[in-house]
Amino acid sequence: MKRTLIASSALALLTLFASSPEARAQTAVDPDEPLPAGHPPVGADDDANGEAAPPGHPGAMPEPPQDRSSPAPDLRAGTIEVHLHDGKEQPIAGMAVRLSVMKQDVAEGDSRSEHTGITDARGVVLFDGLSNESAYSYRVSASKDGGEFASEPIHLGETAGERVLLHVFPVTRDLHEALVGMRGVVFVQPREDVFHVEANFQVLNIGTQAWVPSSVHIALPSGAKAFRAGDSTSDARVERPGSGDAELLGTYSPGQREVGYQFQLDNDHESRRTLRIGLPPHLAELRVVAEGARGMVLSAEGFPAAEPMEGQDGSRLLVTGRRLARGEPALDFVEITLDNLPVPSAGRWYAVVMAAGLAVLGLVAAFPRRKGADARRKPIDEVEVDEAQDLVLDELVALEKLRRDERIGPRTYEETRVELLDALARLEAQRIPA
Repeated sequence: MKRTLIASSALALLTLFASSPEARAQTAVDPDEPLPAGHPPVGADDDANGEAAPPGHPGAMPEPPQDRSSPAPDLRAGTIEVHLHDGKEQPIAGMAVRLSVMKQDVAEGDSRSEHTGITDARGVVLFDGLSNESAYSYRVSASKDGGEFASEPIHLGETAGERVLLHVFPVTRDLHEALVGMRGVVFVQPREDVFHVEANFQVLNIGTQAWVPSSVHIALPSGAKAFRAGDSTSDARVERPGSGDAELLGTYSPGQREVGYQFQLDNDHESRRTLRIGLPPHLAELRVVAEGARGMVLSAEGFPAAEPMEGQDGSRLLVTGRRLARGEPALDFVEITLDNLPVPSAGRWYAVVMAAGLAVLGLVAAFPRRKGADARRKPIDEVEVDEAQDLVLDELVALEKLRRDERIGPRTYEETRVELLDALARLEAQRIPA
């Protein structure tokens, strides 16, 4: 089932300032003192609950300028015209712009190349002579002070060129200056050998500067493995450089970016398990979701009781969420406890192996050896041996499918595979050579 983020909203973003040193030192805003540049409005523009006004509300933060790309019939096919603007919609002259070319070819393999141009006095640079074949896609980008500003992938049409508007903002590495808040979802799925954890976050920048994280780490639980970053069309991402914590990387321009990642933890088959999962900074809202069989209980420290829901695929979900109020300390981590987890016995696969082993012993016992030095076994019914081998082969095929679908972990897969292959070999050994 596809996991999606919470819908975009500016509500509760002001709560992120509760964790800043400035907010802790000041309980009221002096109306005669000017607010810092880019600071959201306060006072009369806040609603009765003390939350920021939603987008479009009088006094709400203005929408940041949006990048866009659209077909341009006045441009000849195979042409991309780039307009480079700053955050105030003023053209930027004399800046280098890169055009990345990506070709996907099944026969020859994927390839990448790059073109560079300089904007003129109007902030415009033109790239022409480009292929409009479906195998090609393009991406426009520009760099400033360590920030990377890029368009979405572009596919050229057959009869027209493409006109792209790209914005470049001032860059800061100070999170408090950037006016950045976050909200997210943590999803936990118990599996046979592992707990599969997915974390997805929206990064909302309501300021006028792009934020480039510097040494912003996200703690992972001890024993986290199989880490994989989520797909992203921008350079905003989460990576794990080694075996330690993850790190938030990329450029977060005014507006919204989405990042995500997933990892696994060993399932020790205990009926209760607590997972302590680190969170990114300035998190204003979090939802915790767990998938589990009937009877399983989800709780998260500091969160309300979880409520049952049905997933899109009919699975049973338990959901709880929390939005920080003003003055609350930031959420640096979430402690998730799963109770009444199923504790398997030897498991279906071990039962299959034991059954196959008993079948082998039954075949052997059915044909006792004669006494004496010249004792020989009687011929074994080949049909029974074939049937037993077919059973084991069917289980091997089913085992491979479960592993491919990640419904069982590597440990169970390897141990069961060895046992099934051993049972297959023992069955074959019962045949008497002609």
